Amino acid sequence: MTASRRVTRRAALTTCCSIALLAVVYVLAVWTVPGQRFEDAVLDGAMLVAGGRQEEAALATLATISRWSLAGATLLVCAIALARRRPLLAAAGAAVVAGSVLTTEVLRRMVLLRPILLPSGVRREDQSFPSGHTAVAMSVMCALVLVVPYRFRWVAVLVTSAWATAVGASTVTASWHRPSDTIGSDLIVLGYTCAAIALLARAGAAREAEPLRGAARAGMGLLAGLLVATALAGLAVAVAVTLLGGHDDLAALTAGRAVSLAGGATVAVTVLGLLRRTDLGPPPGGRAPTPAPPPPCGPCAATRPTPR
Repeated sequence: MTASRRVTRRAALTTCCSIALLAVVYVLAVWTVPGQRFEDAVLDGAMLVAGGRQEEAALATLATISRWSLAGATLLVCAIALARRRPLLAAAGAAVVAGSVLTTEVLRRMVLLRPILLPSGVRREDQSFPSGHTAVAMSVMCALVLVVPYRFRWVAVLVTSAWATAVGASTVTASWHRPSDTIGSDLIVLGYTCAAIALLARAGAAREAEPLRGAARAGMGLLAGLLVATALAGLAVAVAVTLLGGHDDLAALTAGRAVSLAGGATVAVTVLGLLRRTDLGPPPGGRAPTPAPPPPCGPCAATRPTPR
């Protein structure tokens, strides 16, 4: 199986899984009593526990997201792709950012309602699913993954994934969003990214990359291991703290942060795994060479006149 066909299949399957998981997360977190009870406890914990330096750090991280920073990041994505003479990658990266942000805003403002199912407690019925800040940060990270050269991809993910996951966790710390809001945005961005990868591969813009060597190979391996460990640790902490902490405010906030961090790390490692040993863009020197026609069969060769 060629690299293009392999990547197309995996990306298409991951896109479908992202859409299905988005629906599952929304239903379980927003339309069930246990889901609302857990997330309202996280909000209550954020309002009562997080303060001082924690809140200042969270707000400073969230302040990096604005219309100007979004426009600048999109221009950077396009500039990197165009500098590499990859206009198709520039269009794909910009589409991932624009599609993720617009879809998030439309779903949050017009489509995905949040009913009040609890008779008491923190009953914020604000439309917060999914998170716009998380969508911006994660889409910029994924767009950069699409446009940077293969050998520098791990560096781009190392820098931007730390920022993107911090943005998601900061929305929970600042009591701006619930944990499921960040997971919903993660899944939206992942769906758009995988759809873009599938279309690029379908168009012949995916090819087998040369194996990394030396420090680049070690860096990629360490980064993948770190992301997997972060995702698993986040889920483990969330489950353990929820089961042992009961209704404690700090326990609920810790669990909410862990869920958000796990979601961001899962997106990063999924995209890296999907594009493992795969470079995006035409091969060096332009279009792929046209394969030579097969040699004629025996009878056909026998009937050809011998050249003189």
